[in-house]
Amino acid sequence: MSPTPWRLAAALLGALLSGCAYHTQPPRTYDAQRAAWPKYYQAEVEAEDGTRIRMTVYQPKLRPGQTAPLLIHAHGFALHRMKRPLSLYGQILIAGKVAKEAWKDGYWVISFDQRGFGNSEGDVGLIRPEKEGKDVSRIIDWAVRYLPLSYRGNDPVVGMIGESYGGGVQMAATLVDKRIDALVPLTTWSNLDKALYPNNVPKSEWLTLLGVAGYAVSPLSMDSNVATGTLSEIFGKGDPWLRNLLRSNSLAENCGGGNGPQADALLIQGIRDVLFPFNQALDARQCFKSAGRDVRLVAIEHGHMMPGSQWYWGFPVWNAQSEVTCGGKTLKTATLIRDWLDGKLRNDPAALARVPEFCVTGDAAVDTLMARGEVNLRWEPIPEVHVGSGLSGRMEYVMQPLDRLGNLFVPSRLPGNWQQSGNGWLRPARVPLLTPSQPTWIAGPPRIELTCSDTDREDAVVFLRMAVWRPGAGSYRVLNDQVTPVRCNAEAQVMVELAAVRARLEPGEVLGLLVEGYSNQFRLSGSGLGVDASIAGRIGLPLLAPEAGNLAQQEAAISPGG
Repeated sequence: MSPTPWRLAAALLGALLSGCAYHTQPPRTYDAQRAAWPKYYQAEVEAEDGTRIRMTVYQPKLRPGQTAPLLIHAHGFALHRMKRPLSLYGQILIAGKVAKEAWKDGYWVISFDQRGFGNSEGDVGLIRPEKEGKDVSRIIDWAVRYLPLSYRGNDPVVGMIGESYGGGVQMAATLVDKRIDALVPLTTWSNLDKALYPNNVPKSEWLTLLGVAGYAVSPLSMDSNVATGTLSEIFGKGDPWLRNLLRSNSLAENCGGGNGPQADALLIQGIRDVLFPFNQALDARQCFKSAGRDVRLVAIEHGHMMPGSQWYWGFPVWNAQSEVTCGGKTLKTATLIRDWLDGKLRNDPAALARVPEFCVTGDAAVDTLMARGEVNLRWEPIPEVHVGSGLSGRMEYVMQPLDRLGNLFVPSRLPGNWQQSGNGWLRPARVPLLTPSQPTWIAGPPRIELTCSDTDREDAVVFLRMAVWRPGAGSYRVLNDQVTPVRCNAEAQVMVELAAVRARLEPGEVLGLLVEGYSNQFRLSGSGLGVDASIAGRIGLPLLAPEAGNLAQQEAAISPGG
């Protein structure tokens, strides 16, 4: 549900006011024999390097002698902490709303400004375990000293919640502090290098937006080496230092060898998120599982949404749905998160049992097989197609409406020659792959093996998208807005994982691949108008027809499309 105008105005006003002069109260020791009443106050801790980290402490209502678990709230990039209940996080963004309700329900809550943002000191360094991760440890140290927390043995009971950048700091914190019991990272990354530079192609539009937002909010705190390295990568100069930094700081580089995550996690990731696609959550899930942790994964529809190129109703730039469908049941997203926290931090087995292990499609049969890793790739050939212009894909915002206009006169038609592969010039090159004879899911990341030829430049980039043609629709629909860039060097074989997709294919629909020379998600980092390349190879599709009981029936249910 979209926020009402007055709540949005109040939250934005609160966000502006929270940037005013900083005031803190001295730490206090709570008298265990006296009741505590709900309130909030400002405090600070000093990091290992002397950086001052500012935070807001939310004190719950407690009976004499009562203790409570601690929930730490971390904000997203270019935002700041929940300094008061009437704020952007307290009223609109789901991580803050859940944290605020947890406070009202008896949790200690600490919302803090990550270094370089809000009232905290330091520079913005893109989540370094030895800095941002250990900042969380200092917050826990402070809470242990001053707050009556719940304990298990000698360890305090601690959880974390936050989206995007606030999810990244959870990944860093669990690598350095075993006292954290449960995480809720929403729409975050497992490998920041892979997310921002898929197949060595910078996501120029998102990098530009994040850079502008970062400098607008914290102009004096952005790490100059990170900013310079990002600009170098966007414009094709390359910066090995930056790429190595992003990799080494990521969860994916710290799996195995006893260095993996030390907390359990509820991962929530957006299917249409083009900044941190669903692949990132699948990789993170595997990392947590390999570390022996309890990890659950739930898909939402949105996440990070690129303004101007992705359309939806909701909060701008980042959005999360209030409900999800799992196993045929509709669940409130906030309630699902609270069940996870109550189950892990309050030892509530009934609440924990309500949190699904794996919810991507909403179809219980498909999700069960995906969770077990039992969805095999179906390999289909890709005949040679040619992309002859950077215009290929650039004019689709005009061409697709014309497709649909033509459908008004020929209602049952598919786009011309849909059953045959076609080269791309003004339109994308298209490769029809298969047509299901019964309802079939494609869910997960396809894999592709390509050989490039006839390229006119060493740095040629082509863009691959999964799409579906449907009789009567007039044009195709791209699955979940996802696009994968591929550097197409002459005569080189390319093996890559495509961005994960999720769609239910109906009988008669045609699943296919689009190949283009342009994508507005990579506007500054593509090949301009000069791309000229041919590709051929094969693609592995994660398909499942849930009503078919065995592999032979699966194969019979899905027939080639071309």
